[in-house]
Amino acid sequence: MKRKIVAVSEINRYVSRLLEEDYLLSDVWLSGEVSNCKYHQSGHIYFTIKDPFGSLNAVMFAKDAATLDFILKEGLKVYVRGRIALYEKTGQFQCYVWEIEKQGQGTLYEQFERLKGKLSDEGLFDPHYKKAIPTYPSKVGIITSATGAAIQDILNVAKRRNNAIPLYIYPTHVQGEYATLELIAAIERANKEKLVDVLIVGRGGGSIEDLWCFNDERLARCIFASEIPIVSAVGHEIDFTISDFVSDLRAPTPSAAAELVIPDKEAYLMKLERSRSLLKHHVEKHLQDEKIRLERLLSRPVYKNKEKYFADLRITLDYKVEALTKGFEKKLATYNTTLNTRIGQLEKLSPLLTLKRGYSFTTTENGKVLTSIEQVEIGNAIHVEVTDGVLYAKVEKKG
Repeated sequence: MKRKIVAVSEINRYVSRLLEEDYLLSDVWLSGEVSNCKYHQSGHIYFTIKDPFGSLNAVMFAKDAATLDFILKEGLKVYVRGRIALYEKTGQFQCYVWEIEKQGQGTLYEQFERLKGKLSDEGLFDPHYKKAIPTYPSKVGIITSATGAAIQDILNVAKRRNNAIPLYIYPTHVQGEYATLELIAAIERANKEKLVDVLIVGRGGGSIEDLWCFNDERLARCIFASEIPIVSAVGHEIDFTISDFVSDLRAPTPSAAAELVIPDKEAYLMKLERSRSLLKHHVEKHLQDEKIRLERLLSRPVYKNKEKYFADLRITLDYKVEALTKGFEKKLATYNTTLNTRIGQLEKLSPLLTLKRGYSFTTTENGKVLTSIEQVEIGNAIHVEVTDGVLYAKVEKKG
């Protein structure tokens, strides 16, 4: 039997024509929830329309997208009108949409809004609690997937802006059942180790399901409790998560987070150079002003005949030195006279003079002055001090 070989492109074209000829598929309303929504710079909107049992890729071209009076968001329940066709180049089965109506909010989106309202009421989003991001961090921590595009974007920006700042990477999952607990553990570890001044926490873009771990209440409370400032960098510019609201700063993308956190070395060096030049200018101006001031002082008449001026000062100084010397000698003589007078008064009161007149000074063995015989007993040792020494005696009799 002879084989009939058909090119892939021919099959795609054949299926495409079958779909185009189907009356039902040429104009159909679909009900579902929006996922993987992306606004392209061309104005086209690419998304997935899904229900619990299936999903279908969809595109809305810029001309039709411009008629929307709302932003198409992840989790939004909608009715879409369009035609089902095959994109022949890739064989991709999709819906070309020209009209969309809101059906209501999706389940995940409703959960997101409830948690957002709850945490906002508790004050976790209050700017009063936001910690300042350091202008010149010495070390930066990054919490994200070790294999994702986000880490490469951050590293590329960091290398370009300032490769002198050390980066500490805390690898975690950023989607799936283990992601939330790993993110929390990484934040707690960074706070315990205290190696970094600021943390970047995030990942690249994705569907609301992909980003859902960043909408977890446990992670939000961990971010709020962190002593280290945290910059949230989750998804693309149009993506918002609970982590964005509770963090100290929200960056639209991981690359933007690196731009915000890593200071530009060249800009910093230029700032230092401007400061150096400004300081040099002020010092030179100050010296010039002082030079002019000195020249003005030296131009005064008194300085023109400075030899006479300084000779007069020397004579005045000699007079003052002489007066000071005489005053000092007079004061010293007065103090000597007063001192000798008081020494004489003290000598008159000295017990030594009494001893010279034949009196003695008696104490007990332990130095207590004796003024009565009742202070000693027979046999006690006593000391008798006379003018030229001490007599050591013992009491033989009391009378």
